Amino acid sequence: MSCHHLTLADRVKLETWIGEGHTLSQIATRLGFARSTITREIQRATKNRRFGMSLSSCHAKRMYRALEAHQLAEYKKHSKLTMSPRKLSNHRKSIIKKRILEDKWSPEQIVYCSRNFGVSVHSIYNWINRNQIEGLSNKNLRLKGKRYKRALSKKAYQSLHLSKSDQRTVIQRHTIEKRPEAINNRRTFGHWELDGVESMQSSHLLLTFVERKTRYAEVVLVKSKHAYNIADAIEEFCQKYSGTVKSITCDRGSEFISVMTQEVFIRHKIKYYYAHAYSPYERGTNENFNRTLREYFPKKTNFGHVKPSELKKALLSINTRPMALHGFKTRLSAFKRHLSYQKLQLSWIT
Repeated sequence: MSCHHLTLADRVKLETWIGEGHTLSQIATRLGFARSTITREIQRATKNRRFGMSLSSCHAKRMYRALEAHQLAEYKKHSKLTMSPRKLSNHRKSIIKKRILEDKWSPEQIVYCSRNFGVSVHSIYNWINRNQIEGLSNKNLRLKGKRYKRALSKKAYQSLHLSKSDQRTVIQRHTIEKRPEAINNRRTFGHWELDGVESMQSSHLLLTFVERKTRYAEVVLVKSKHAYNIADAIEEFCQKYSGTVKSITCDRGSEFISVMTQEVFIRHKIKYYYAHAYSPYERGTNENFNRTLREYFPKKTNFGHVKPSELKKALLSINTRPMALHGFKTRLSAFKRHLSYQKLQLSWIT
């Protein structure tokens, strides 16, 4: 096996092949490294994504991102950590405040993109959680305080999964924990993630659907979060993509748990799963797409004024962007390719 270090190109291949369902042994052989090297690479790159909490190997693989892993490796390679490792100095306070309040950076970006900063992401979240930086709170973070719960201790974090919402029958029957491994590891086509992008200026919102294997996306403009409007939008989506929607994973919003929404899933014979509370990473594909969509419709956009033609143009632009995951082909071409495979399989059966 080779003794050289992983390059950015190696890491892109690693992320791509993980997405395609290859085993770590197969990937190690193709890259020319020992399997243990690939395992350690994934562990190093993903451990901060849950702030030191242990991850299953399968979960860690799904969270691996080539660019972030490369930036982390370069940071560790060049950083000399000249500051004391955990002291909250005035210098660090000023940098953290400037980056978060003025530059809109996240704690991760501060740590991995600031040379010689010398603290962990976990430390910054703790300082903010404990109000140790004057004039800075969780509400100043990009996710408005939602993410801080992931910086809590393992015991405190697990307690979130014992909330009242977990006791609801529909949650227990359709928890993401019951989602088959074939869906989790993206081996099969036709499994979607669902979320809503809201507008503070009106009741209108965008309902976003992303297919997990190809990352192909669809967006439906909805007048409000009322259950009947959401159910109608999901019905519209299911009819448009009839035969290609085998399952949908969403959060525990009341609009998705409603009886009307469940009836749509049942009517179209779609299996549905609810992610844990405060766990957006369990719907990471959809979260990433929503951030991309914000490039076209930034915050404070009034979705009530967005024309269908504007939405269609933005969606086409995203679906036709080259992706490293697909060998720099597009989401749309990957979706069409798997759609043709599915039709071919159906023709053999009939």
